[in-house]
Amino acid sequence: MMIETDVERLIHVLKQQAELFLLDAKEFYPFGTYINMQNEIVPVGAYPGGDHPRSSEVIDLLERGFKERNRLRESKIGAIAIDIVIRKNGEAQDGIKIRFFEGDKDVYKQYLKYTINDSDVEFYTFEPTS
Repeated sequence: MMIETDVERLIHVLKQQAELFLLDAKEFYPFGTYINMQNEIVPVGAYPGGDHPRSSEVIDLLERGFKERNRLRESKIGAIAIDIVIRKNGEAQDGIKIRFFEGDKDVYKQYLKYTINDSDVEFYTFEPTS
């Protein structure tokens, strides 16, 4: 029996949340999830105000929240999911950038491409090229 890591747990939950948003609206504002010290998954969002806040404002609020939870030792690991467009060789593909916040470590990232189908969303891991 394979034990799922905290990173894998977060990715699984973020993909589930993203799928709900994508099937409903075909896009989403940045959102996050973290694992608290009791090993519970806690979804989080941020709202800077206004009818159409910029994604950068939402990301900034989420980042500050994760850094504060880390400082207060309330979170083992947290992650933000950001809807992005990946451009390669003139082609555009929908994707998600996941930014992880874990203790005193530097923020690290993982990228997923996705395809929206009628009743589900398919996700593919990929490594961006510079």
